[in-house]
Amino acid sequence: MSGSPMTLESAKALRQPPKRFPPMLAALMCCALFFACCAVYAAKDAPVQEEHSRASSFTQLVPDGAGSVAAITLEQGGTAYTVLEQDGALGIEGEETPLDQRAAAELLQTGASIIARQTLQGNPADYGIGGDALRAVYRYESGQTFVLLLGDAVPTGEGWYAAAEGGKDVYVVNHALAATLLGGRQALYALPELTQRYTANTLLSASIELPGQQLLTLERVTKENPFNTKVQMTSPIRYPANAERAAEVYLALEAIRITGVAAVGNDAANWKDDAVLAVLTLCDRSTTTLTIGQTGETCTLRIGGDPNVYTLDAASLAFLDAVSVPYLAEQLPGLVMLNQVSGITVRTQEETIAVSVNPAEDIYLIDGVSASREAFVPVYQQMIGLLIERYVPQPDAIGEARILIEYTFTNGQRWQIAFAQYDGQFDLVVRDGCACFLISREKTDAVLAALRSLK
Repeated sequence: MSGSPMTLESAKALRQPPKRFPPMLAALMCCALFFACCAVYAAKDAPVQEEHSRASSFTQLVPDGAGSVAAITLEQGGTAYTVLEQDGALGIEGEETPLDQRAAAELLQTGASIIARQTLQGNPADYGIGGDALRAVYRYESGQTFVLLLGDAVPTGEGWYAAAEGGKDVYVVNHALAATLLGGRQALYALPELTQRYTANTLLSASIELPGQQLLTLERVTKENPFNTKVQMTSPIRYPANAERAAEVYLALEAIRITGVAAVGNDAANWKDDAVLAVLTLCDRSTTTLTIGQTGETCTLRIGGDPNVYTLDAASLAFLDAVSVPYLAEQLPGLVMLNQVSGITVRTQEETIAVSVNPAEDIYLIDGVSASREAFVPVYQQMIGLLIERYVPQPDAIGEARILIEYTFTNGQRWQIAFAQYDGQFDLVVRDGCACFLISREKTDAVLAALRSLK
């Protein structure tokens, strides 16, 4: 055998396997080739979008050097109004109704800088920019004018379509700009705050006149101390008022909620025929007259000499349904804690029942017969818990008293309430010279029976 001898290195080289392409790299190259083919075929089959083309860019729409906004006019649906400074404050041109100065300034400032995030080409009508579009006309202190047309909301939620009047491009502007421009006239008005005129805590008197009913007036007994909760009716009758129910009315008056402006100034004449639901005269730091009306489903409000007509939340007027003399009148005795009483005398045409009490020592005597606290207290609560059932402003006649109850208080004072015959079903309540409430005879007879049962 001839040739060069085999060395160790050459033997090692013979033992090495031939070099192969790495399997992982081959797989990745196949995947890349597959996706490239898919992209080519997708591009080949996709329709060419000639009508709308999109470019991502930020464009300032306000003309250079325009300066501060002096006025803005918003036009849509055949109506228009202009916001500008007049008499030192922002207002609507031709109106005296005060505006929310913050909201009006925010509206003007929308014209200081309008940045479009995208620019599109195509027919503006396809983007909602047509005859019904909102037209915002900005007038600047420099004398320049810029008109923005606001179209539809972008379906993807990116913003709103808009265009500069006279331009060929369509832009995408942000939501904040659109929301402010679309807020509407109502959002600009500074609605009257009734609590600046009166509050439930400080209201001295409230007169409520409802259609077909007598004027009802509630007054605090001590006007020098408006936080005194003792209240009385002074019309149509002078009678103690239930403190809790009077407080409910006072709180409801404070909660009357104005929701908007129905008509401004001379336009208020169009609402002259709305049906009057109530006339409220409220005396606090000053006297305020509120005339509440209704036109269709809309509740309206006129405030004293204010020329405007406002709209109201109908739910805040629900309390008017409950305003009545029987509802507000103090319920029969409804006046005494048991520890204020030392004795009660009950007289009928046939008998007299004498009650002597000393709650501190648990003494309860009925015609000298001792009763337990557990037995007496429910009967006492029945006596002072009698509820008025009907109101008769002018009873035909006051019959003979069937029952006379006299309370003697621990301070020595006495107070009486009588139940006189009215008809076969009702007794007429006679209290402090007032006789215009009826109570079921069944209830007064039940009180007598309960007292007799303790003996």
